[in-house]
Amino acid sequence: MRMNRIIALAACLLASFLSARGQMLDKKHLSIGAGGRYSYILDGHDIHSNMLDSKGYGIFNATLGFSTRPEDGGWYERAFNYPTFGIGLSYARLGMLDFKGTSRLGDFVNLYGWTEFSLVRTRRFRAGPLLELGLAFTDKTYDYYENPKNMYVGSKVLFVLGLGLQAEWLVAPQWSLQFGAYLTHHSNGMMRSPNLGINELSVGVGVRHYLSDETFNAKPSEAPDKPAYPKGLRWNVFAAGGVHSCPVELDGILASDSPDRLAPARFQGTLGVESVWRYAPVFATGLGVEANYVANNYRQTDLLLTGSEDPDGYSPIRVAAFVKQEFWYRRLSVHVAFGVYLFKRCGLTEDVKRTYEKIGVRYHFGKSGGLFAGLDLRAHQFDRSYALEWSLGYGF
Repeated sequence: MRMNRIIALAACLLASFLSARGQMLDKKHLSIGAGGRYSYILDGHDIHSNMLDSKGYGIFNATLGFSTRPEDGGWYERAFNYPTFGIGLSYARLGMLDFKGTSRLGDFVNLYGWTEFSLVRTRRFRAGPLLELGLAFTDKTYDYYENPKNMYVGSKVLFVLGLGLQAEWLVAPQWSLQFGAYLTHHSNGMMRSPNLGINELSVGVGVRHYLSDETFNAKPSEAPDKPAYPKGLRWNVFAAGGVHSCPVELDGILASDSPDRLAPARFQGTLGVESVWRYAPVFATGLGVEANYVANNYRQTDLLLTGSEDPDGYSPIRVAAFVKQEFWYRRLSVHVAFGVYLFKRCGLTEDVKRTYEKIGVRYHFGKSGGLFAGLDLRAHQFDRSYALEWSLGYGF
């Protein structure tokens, strides 16, 4: 429970950084909104046949927005076509679904930071992608005895990631209507197993009130100057830590006589170094290597599930190389990375494949030299969360 509270606090702080970066909290930049969505649970990991007799439910949301405006003259804002940032709170009524048997999903309360980018922008209309990132809270999780079919939610605190396409029509100087389509994923990043996660497809409408008159394509008084940035080669060293709960280890536990019906959350630590070439204010590309320490019980799991040991042996150490791409907005950077494990010894029943992917965000502290803090999601096969890794590093 203490770990969940730490994760919740850290993720809320991250959402605040995402929402308020570079914005002025005054009447000219603020807006409030409310809306609803109709959501349909997609049939990932056979959730329809295992649990559900109905698939659709309602979501109600409220938002606080911080607009970037052309007349403010920011270079980064202009480069991203004047995005809007915000904080949102929503209530998703999954508990109202019809279920097979006695297993249940609970309602979700979502707290998240969001960002809108405009691909189309006129005086009264704009449209483009929407990104949501934050936390979800629920009261019903997997329990071997009381909720055995709910293998999709393994903890009361989950992460929520949403992607969407949203349009906004300004019907009055301070009022707009919104409509869009959204894809949302709930899971805890495999901090607790089982946690297959839930994917939802939604359509929604909403209304937004701007505290001052708004137009979407106002022009800056003059083109902003290109910002100073550390162009060229930069080296980053970093340390990261998180936990991973192995579904294969859970299979071994369930196959044994152990009274414990949950896989333990085992520590994962990473040390890495990367070389990044920043060739534009918003783009950088790099290469890196990292070493992972992952506490495990692979030998015992192999013996329980296969009756034999891996002749190659076992090791808690993995070594990997990766390539990454960064996208910058002021002191905030978002990155995607693709890596290959050069050394790993995880046993016969391993759930760790040769390649992996990471997507993450870093906040760079301007008054502390090259210090940065971040959060990464490590995944395998592009759809299997492995671990959420909090990181601290230094660039020079």
